[in-house]
Amino acid sequence: GHTDALGPQSFNLQLSQRRAKTVMQYLVDKGVEATRLSAEGEGEFSPIASNDAEEGRAQNRRVEFKITAQ
Repeated sequence: GHTDALGPQSFNLQLSQRRAKTVMQYLVDKGVEATRLSAEGEGEFSPIASNDAEEGRAQNRRVEFKITAQ
């Protein structure tokens, strides 16, 4: 989970963790085994766009999936 750079870093870390957990719970509710998933909050530390304008901030508020082989 990721956030934009608005607000305190500590809040953004917590928000991104909640965002990631929410997506994880959605997948579990749809039948994915919880043991196959993990949720990690990155906060504002990995932006994909500038935080100087709303358009970039909106892009930075996201959840990414990393798929790995077992």
